Amino acid sequence: MRLEAGFSVRAAAPAAIAESETADRIWAEARSDRPGLFDGKVFVADRVSPDHVSGYWTRYRFLYAQLRHPELFPPPHLRALAVNGVLHCRDGIVLGRRGPDAVYRPGCWQAVPAGSVEARTSDAVDITEQLMAELEEEIGLVADETGPVTPIVAMEHPGGRVVDIGCFVATSLPFAAIEHGWRDRGNTEYDALRVIASSEIPAFLRECGPELLGSARILLSYASGGI
Repeated sequence: MRLEAGFSVRAAAPAAIAESETADRIWAEARSDRPGLFDGKVFVADRVSPDHVSGYWTRYRFLYAQLRHPELFPPPHLRALAVNGVLHCRDGIVLGRRGPDAVYRPGCWQAVPAGSVEARTSDAVDITEQLMAELEEEIGLVADETGPVTPIVAMEHPGGRVVDIGCFVATSLPFAAIEHGWRDRGNTEYDALRVIASSEIPAFLRECGPELLGSARILLSYASGGI
């Protein structure tokens, strides 16, 4: 879904989510394997339109449990809201390969950055703030090294479990500088970065397989003017 100028996210009163022994068990098992997992506040979308998304805040443990047990919550399920950038540097579009310990689709390539919408400075949702926070955390790129963030498309993953807000963001830095900053300051979300020149995107999309996430395919198509 193409987004309109002035797109925003509106937080409503939280929906009641029944406590679940299954969710608690899945979360306890996950925490034993990954003690760093944090049960923070994340945003769930209940309505998506070209000019806004409305939804509410809940706890990450419910989304994680649903990822592991897709039918845990009845339709329309919990639809996590996420941001997904398409970072255009001097050499093209930057992609990251998800690390082997990633919760979702390890080993796959995606447009960077990407992450769930989390409660940060307040319960209001600022898409630019969300994307820039992910950009700094994942690859070490800060706001004064980029241009404005432009939301362009809402993408719902198969099964309706995640709604990505795809955003363009540009930097004048070359890919070599981005990769260097990622190695020095980024987290472990990706185990490799690569760049696809704008002129090479159509051929890349024809040749790549399931290792490229569907959201990245859509964003690259937008970047090349294919959609």
